[in-house]
Amino acid sequence: MRDGVLFFDIATAGYAFAFFAFLVGRILKRRSVSALARGILVASFVAQTVGLVLRGLALGGFPVTNTYESVVFYGWVFALGYLGLLPFRLLPKRLREVIGLFVALLAGAFMALASSPLRSPEVVPLVPALRSHWLTLHVSLVFIGEGFFTVSFIAGILYLVQSRRRRTEAIEGRLEHLDRLIYQTIAIGFPFFTLGGLFFGAVWAKHAWGRYWGWDPKETFMLVTWLVYVLYLHLRLMRGWRGKRTAWIAVIGFVLALFTFAGVNFLLRGLHSYV
Repeated sequence: MRDGVLFFDIATAGYAFAFFAFLVGRILKRRSVSALARGILVASFVAQTVGLVLRGLALGGFPVTNTYESVVFYGWVFALGYLGLLPFRLLPKRLREVIGLFVALLAGAFMALASSPLRSPEVVPLVPALRSHWLTLHVSLVFIGEGFFTVSFIAGILYLVQSRRRRTEAIEGRLEHLDRLIYQTIAIGFPFFTLGGLFFGAVWAKHAWGRYWGWDPKETFMLVTWLVYVLYLHLRLMRGWRGKRTAWIAVIGFVLALFTFAGVNFLLRGLHSYV
């Protein structure tokens, strides 16, 4: 229990139950079932948070020291991005359940991946490069930004699907809500991603490797991802772009963020490969 694995297992099961509850709520159109699904999602998030705290205490540092912990933390920020929007009522009621369904699916999938035999949950002593508060700021802020990007990704997929349907007043209203949600979540996540990825990432690189930037594969793809979101904000705010074009940019941005997190580790060797 001290390494947090029990709580991670509880969270994994909880996200699976939340997904099916959201699905049943959508099929039966029962708000009570959807409310239950949100409650299960919150409980799963709390269990995962407790697990991360215990893991950090056992490790004596921020729990993103290997792929197992990074996958767990990444699953956590999926739920954080969704739940963080609820108190501010940024999610229209008609979208809360369907976005919650996809968030539970993503979070549960990442937790299940972490719990698979492919990754060991054993607590491993920190290597010197990971004993840094700059790493904590770097990784946590990047991941929190990507948690909000997750919602923009889901909203972008929903927009592209809905835009293929025959235009009615209801569909037009739904598309408007989705377009606004994509912008709001990117606008919230972008400062976190920028501060964590570019600023604190550079400071940590200087602390760990003696240079601020070295065109490591993960650094390069992080920069490309950041530029995609810069492009989105520029086109949205300065050129007035809306609709399918910006939805595609939101989808591409998150796919790149996901590849930067997972794909680079397995396909491209670099200084970040141990994370």
